Amino acid sequence: MKREVVETINANQDKIRFLLDSGAFTAWKAGKPIQLDDYCRFIESLPFKPWRYFTLDVIGDAEKSFNNYQIMLKRGFNPIPIFTRGEDISMIDEYYKTSDVLGIGGLVGTQGNKGFVKAIMSKIGNRKVHWLGFTNLTFVSFYKPYMCDSSSWSGGIRFGQMPLYLGSGKWLRLRKESFLNKPDKNIIDTISKFGFDCAKLSKKSEWHNAGSTLLNHIPINSWIRYSFDVENKFNTKQFLAIGTKRDLLLFIENYKRIKV
Repeated sequence: MKREVVETINANQDKIRFLLDSGAFTAWKAGKPIQLDDYCRFIESLPFKPWRYFTLDVIGDAEKSFNNYQIMLKRGFNPIPIFTRGEDISMIDEYYKTSDVLGIGGLVGTQGNKGFVKAIMSKIGNRKVHWLGFTNLTFVSFYKPYMCDSSSWSGGIRFGQMPLYLGSGKWLRLRKESFLNKPDKNIIDTISKFGFDCAKLSKKSEWHNAGSTLLNHIPINSWIRYSFDVENKFNTKQFLAIGTKRDLLLFIENYKRIKV
């Protein structure tokens, strides 16, 4: 959330449903905790109002996370609280007393996260929930959460793989070897529908994770389309986690391409 990112979001508010994450998990991994006052002041300094924003949770400390949430409420903020694994289950009802939606943390890359989701959803029922870092389609189609988010869109790109969304929840994972010979017609047709020239994928230069290459454009275009389908079919708002100005601009460009 550097100044240039904030300015880009501000200039494209009509194209972005902006959900602000506190960055607590990333900061925790880096050993650089975020101060609550700094987080509050940052929200106040934004030239636009986020669609929603999360409380500043403290990884591994449910009590401090709850205290931060209480302080933010007293300061006039309206953050989404976060329930994390290991927290007393009774806190779910407590959070819903002051918020219409509850974030569920502790799902990213953790053992037994699917079982945890099942147990939590039996308690939450039909109330609004946000799954942090969990977008499993089988679970989304069954529980239909209000919101969820993931950074999975960038996973394949980092390793030179190209996820291609075919529609109706179906995906293909392509590599540059897939284009040494003429690919299947459904691949050509899908990429053409996205507005890109499939023939360019025979060039090595399009398989670099830098700049405006098809290795970046096609997965981003795919994930935006997939998110539209998820929301249209299950009424679940699926957010795609973005952390750099370059990625933000690529998302905006492909959003425009799809909307046009």
